Amino acid sequence: MARPSEGVRSLTLGQIAELVDGRLEGPADRRIDGADALSLAGPGQITFCTGAARREQLRACRAGAVLLPHALEAEGLDPEVAVVRVRDPYLAIARVLAELYPQRPERCGVHASAVLEQGVRLGEGASVGAHAFVGRDTVIGAGSWIGPGCVIGRDCRIGEDCLLHARVTLYDRTRLGDRVIVHAGAVIGADGFGYARDGLLQVKVAQLGHVLVEDDVEIGANACIDRGTFGPTRIGRGTKIDNLVQIGHNCRLGAHCAVSGLAGLSGSTVLEDGVILGGNVGTAGHQVIGAGSLVAAKSGVHGDVAAGSVIGGYPHLEIGVWRRVVGALPKLPELLRRVRRLERRLASESEERR
Repeated sequence: MARPSEGVRSLTLGQIAELVDGRLEGPADRRIDGADALSLAGPGQITFCTGAARREQLRACRAGAVLLPHALEAEGLDPEVAVVRVRDPYLAIARVLAELYPQRPERCGVHASAVLEQGVRLGEGASVGAHAFVGRDTVIGAGSWIGPGCVIGRDCRIGEDCLLHARVTLYDRTRLGDRVIVHAGAVIGADGFGYARDGLLQVKVAQLGHVLVEDDVEIGANACIDRGTFGPTRIGRGTKIDNLVQIGHNCRLGAHCAVSGLAGLSGSTVLEDGVILGGNVGTAGHQVIGAGSLVAAKSGVHGDVAAGSVIGGYPHLEIGVWRRVVGALPKLPELLRRVRRLERRLASESEERR
């Protein structure tokens, strides 16, 4: 089965300026057929620069075009390098790369080695790769691509234009919306970590729910999302989940959240819309992190978090307090020595007064 296309499209600078809502300073008919870093891009390629900190690299730039913020002076830039002025160069290059390097795979149909059980339905242009398995009564939407070695359980629903890379596993009754991307090795719908104690004996609590992933979600390599105990574990539209993330049973993630690598969400954690978790964040479970909150890397979240909060540390604190605490830590040994000296002096003076 063919891998996602790595073919490069060609765009004119006029088309690029229109795509990114930018102001072009250069020839509209110049063709761009690739992109690279600021220090590496050559003629015919586009690059970007976000600010004055990279001014020396900008002066040495030999790209066909560069995306610059409106306020950044282009002093010293080679006159042969065209400029496209934009509000946010990083966002603009993301949109340009999506057009220059389309990552959609070619339609390949069903590979001869794939196994499809009874009742499987494939939408127009859907593809199933080598040695993949698709369980009974599963529906795969139009244009979706199931990579080599994937295991899709029974009664699953995969929307249109989804992309499942190699060795993805969906347990029974998993639901994916449209345009969902799942990277290699991810497991969606495994049992939640639920056990009742009977003395030393741990009695498994049956996990009867499923996982519901809404439109435009991306799930990283080797991420794991457990199904709910009764209802669904839910991942909201537009949310992005990094590699090696664990999301426990009954969690609910709102729209457009971002969860960085190695984060772990204990069961029944709720992220409201737009929450961003840094790498290796852990949550205690059965708590709500309010809309738009930011959690610094390696933080441990215990208890509910108000909407719009910025927190860090373990246990979590308001970010300003946490920074002061971290700043004070290296001073603690000297402070302890001073306190002990003061204690000895006070004890000595007390003895003398007696």
